Amino acid sequence: MKCPKCESDQLRKNGRPNGRQRYLCKACRKQFFEPPDPQSLIRQFTESELSAAIPQEITSVSTTDSGGIAILLLDAENLKLNVNTEQFLASLCDYPLQVKVAFANWKNPSTGKLDAELYDRGYELIHVPGGSNSADGKMIAFGAAILYRYRDVKQVFVCSSDGLLNHLCNQLQNQGLTVFRVRRKNAVLSVENCQTGDTNHYSCEREMEIPSFEELANQITELLKAEHKSIDERIARFSSVAELFKERHNVDFNSTPSYAAALWESAQKEVTPVSEVSLATVVVHQNVAKQQDVEIVPVVNSHTIDSLDVFQIKILEIIESAKNELHEDTVSLVRIQKEFLDKYKSNADVIVKRFLGKNSSFLKYLQSQSTVFQVNSSGQKHQVAIVAQKSAASKAHDYAALEASVAKIIRGLTAESPGSYVPINQVASEFNKLYNQPLTKKLQSLNLGSKVINFLQSCKAFKVQKKGKDDQVAIALS
Repeated sequence: MKCPKCESDQLRKNGRPNGRQRYLCKACRKQFFEPPDPQSLIRQFTESELSAAIPQEITSVSTTDSGGIAILLLDAENLKLNVNTEQFLASLCDYPLQVKVAFANWKNPSTGKLDAELYDRGYELIHVPGGSNSADGKMIAFGAAILYRYRDVKQVFVCSSDGLLNHLCNQLQNQGLTVFRVRRKNAVLSVENCQTGDTNHYSCEREMEIPSFEELANQITELLKAEHKSIDERIARFSSVAELFKERHNVDFNSTPSYAAALWESAQKEVTPVSEVSLATVVVHQNVAKQQDVEIVPVVNSHTIDSLDVFQIKILEIIESAKNELHEDTVSLVRIQKEFLDKYKSNADVIVKRFLGKNSSFLKYLQSQSTVFQVNSSGQKHQVAIVAQKSAASKAHDYAALEASVAKIIRGLTAESPGSYVPINQVASEFNKLYNQPLTKKLQSLNLGSKVINFLQSCKAFKVQKKGKDDQVAIALS
């Protein structure tokens, strides 16, 4: 078979709309359908004769306008469409999406192998030279004359986020075509019907259509109904268990003030309003007389934590207990939160927000208490340790040792002119070279703040002055 336009036999199959095989000529880039065989012509003629014999009133009921097609114009330098996205676009139009044209500078390395991929998916590729808005200009010129190329076009997809394409959309609408404007922002593709103003959205990451608010509300309603039904079923099963418990034990909790009685009464109050199930009073059978005096187990809850100091003590107790169990110095933040929830029936974040505000959290609280807790982070995992508290004598010794080290550095820098001033930045630099540690970090490790000038001013061995924009320090001579 040869091309009817240029007689070339370089053909490629290009879809099968309406059951007819379509071909694309590689030489002249024209599309044509496979000529029907004689048997099909005979069948069509027989059907036409049959339809002529049927009254016009009957045939007019089932006749529809199905001769139109839809065309997709793609700015490949601005927008990328995969197969699933194309299927979503095709589902929005009323006519088969038969013609797809892509515009780009295919020599640009940024397009990669996109031209080969689009060609395999049936796109007609149009090359434009490099330059700003070059593909947009060619797309406008091509689209403005689209009715001259495809007489049966009814709907057009203009796929580009550039505002310059608004001119093309207006021109196509003036020619009586239905225009769909396709844009992309982040991972959401929006398709606007320029005639009706209706907009559909598509998630490129999930590869599915984003429902409207009404549809989403209906889905949530269905989920809530299903969950409510599930809860009713579980409450009904619990009621059956309660009845069996009553029949088998015949227990009276009113005569036995036990912790189990408190739990049963609590469950009875919570379940009865929801299920409207009447839970009968259960009587405890006392087999042994000595069991009349049952010890009441106190219920520990978060209401006993009435200050941050009490909260800190509870956290320290949990960490010490976990350290003894794990035989390690650090405990994971997740374990601390879980044990606090199990023990006090409340979330640690809720307790912190109660005292410090809604913007606080348990992790931020631990990090702020650097003198008590040490938090080490590894990605999203956090380990917590208790900071060893030094004695007052030990702190004083560390303070004096640091003061002597800084004084030694200053004397070395002012050896030629004792008592003269040197820049504080120079002192800090020499400290870093000598001890392989910034002076600010050393101050923080000793809980002496983070500003060097404050430390120097607090020491009687130094005197500090400001000269211009620089702070200077010298040895205070007695």
